[in-house]
Amino acid sequence: MQNTKNSTLLLGFILILTLMAITRFTPLQPHWGSWESKYTSTITVTGEAKETVNNQIANFTAGVEAIETDKDIALTKVNEAMNELIAQVKAMGVADADIQTQNASVYQETEYEQVEPMIYPPMPNTGSARKGNWRANNSVSITLRNVDQAQALLDLLNNSGANYVYGPNFSLDTETENDELLAKAVIDAREKAEKLATANGQKVGKIISLSEMDYPMYGGYAETMSARPMDSGKAIPAPELEPGSSQVKQSVSVTFELY
Repeated sequence: MQNTKNSTLLLGFILILTLMAITRFTPLQPHWGSWESKYTSTITVTGEAKETVNNQIANFTAGVEAIETDKDIALTKVNEAMNELIAQVKAMGVADADIQTQNASVYQETEYEQVEPMIYPPMPNTGSARKGNWRANNSVSITLRNVDQAQALLDLLNNSGANYVYGPNFSLDTETENDELLAKAVIDAREKAEKLATANGQKVGKIISLSEMDYPMYGGYAETMSARPMDSGKAIPAPELEPGSSQVKQSVSVTFELY
């Protein structure tokens, strides 16, 4: 009799431990005599929104080069011309952070005395080498955040001491956030999820997770020539600048609850 009682108590204890394990380590929960699963049906979709935006930034590159027999003279000419150029650019309202030195170099060229070749084809650099002129170079990149001033800045650079000018390269301001476009991408994701859920006889509920996906911004490009005086004394006319527009995209990955 005692053994039967002990066996009953042991079975009861095992049953209690089993129920505790089920509720602790599985998604099933006791619910007044029935079992309720905590598993949630979900769907993950990608939403996208895009729009065309007027370009907001113009990028330029300007450089000064000098070739002299004396190193110090070459450096002095380049540095003085570049310092004056930067001062004029800043006077237009361009911030210090938007002006960046790209290259500053100085080196002595090597020249070769030309010798009449005795064999054909001639060997390269058959003459004796000697030190030649000093070549100094300095270039900067300029970010103009007001495209309405692009023509004025181009004229300034062309009339400065710069030997070469590249730009403008028009583009979007990547630091500007577009919350409206992000919201449209989320709406697009919900619409896609609803179509899929309807086809499966379900409905879309709340958002479980959302992650933003980066897309590149595509800008236009325009390169101009320096408006230097020609031999006739007339200046080359500068082109009319058209900033144009670029397309910006916003994409999100969204997981929705289904019921």
